Amino acid sequence: MNHWLSRIALLALLFIFTIGPIAAATSINDVATQKTEGYKNTLGDSEWVQTLERNLGQKIMGISAWQFVAAFLAILAGLIIKRIVIKYIEKKITAFVQKTEAEWDDLLFEAIIKPVNAFVMIGAIHVAAFLLVFNLANFPAAVIGKSYTIFLGIVLIWGVYRLVDVVAHYLDELVSHKDAGMKGQFVPLIKKALRIMVVIVGGLTILATIGVNITGLAALLSVGALAFSMGAKDSVANLVGTVNILSDRPYKVGDWITVGSGIDGDVEEIGFRSTKIRMFDKTLMTVPNGTLATETIKNWSEMPKRRIKMTLGLTYDAKPDQIRKFIKRVEKLLQEDEGVDQDYMLVQFTDFGPSSLDVFLYYFAATTVWKDYLETRQRVNLKIMEVVEEMGLEFAYPTQTMHLKGDGLKTLKETA
Repeated sequence: MNHWLSRIALLALLFIFTIGPIAAATSINDVATQKTEGYKNTLGDSEWVQTLERNLGQKIMGISAWQFVAAFLAILAGLIIKRIVIKYIEKKITAFVQKTEAEWDDLLFEAIIKPVNAFVMIGAIHVAAFLLVFNLANFPAAVIGKSYTIFLGIVLIWGVYRLVDVVAHYLDELVSHKDAGMKGQFVPLIKKALRIMVVIVGGLTILATIGVNITGLAALLSVGALAFSMGAKDSVANLVGTVNILSDRPYKVGDWITVGSGIDGDVEEIGFRSTKIRMFDKTLMTVPNGTLATETIKNWSEMPKRRIKMTLGLTYDAKPDQIRKFIKRVEKLLQEDEGVDQDYMLVQFTDFGPSSLDVFLYYFAATTVWKDYLETRQRVNLKIMEVVEEMGLEFAYPTQTMHLKGDGLKTLKETA
């Protein structure tokens, strides 16, 4: 239930901070001038203002002394209110965070504190500016109201942009709660998608506040997007490849993969268009996701254990009983080695080779870590060499025996 409440709250927050300003921007822009003029007339007719004009009406650049004092007090009030609001928000968020074990809510205070600071101070600065210029005959006081609308929209967009990290971490925890292997896989994609949305919606909001017809602009963008998509088949294929990679999950960040015969390394990042793979020579390979979606991918990190297979060749002077004892000794050393997986192993005398008696050796290292795997393989090989030496056997190497008869044998004896 708490998960559903959190989802609704986050969606509502995004709606308020993104869609809300667009709906309000046009109406604010339409009435900004009227409201500013109304405030100007109300303030000019106020008895307090008239009293201050009589007592502190000395002019400095056409502005009364009391206006400078009032503007200073407005800025000071903004600083005080900012401090109070921040303390209140910090207290509420701290109390909320302590009730949950999630990580995303820990980022909430850091994400909103700077936009809240800017929000309060922009209000205070515009109040101070209005107090300074409201009675100047040649100054268009309505500019203050329109400026406040624009800067307010910028602050709201900035706040939502910072909240993208919080939303991305929340969704990441939500996905990884069911599958721990997916943790960290979606964060880069979610951040990019949400930030693009915030920038586009925020840009339309700002344009709406200054009177630009965003309906016509949206139509123009749609036509441009259609033309772009018709010439961007590869980009579409890469996007589809990204969706396939994330849904099928043939690999994730941190996995060691091999693609074809030329790509072999660790996955560093899965992006919208491509996957970045750090090759073992430390070069960075960027591979389009559309290409990866159609290739056969070998994921070495998914191996539960690593196979070791070899053939041991003993010389033909080895006796059958020695071969039997050798096989038993090798089986025993495999069973006693801590790096060898005990589920399955084979040691069998299989073939009479051209120059050796072949013993087939097949087993698995219990680890998939490359260095540990090599150490296990080395340790077993050295133990086999010790067994061969102790039993008086020898490893075979390619040899040939020549049999000469008749005149050839006589000639060889005469030359010897």
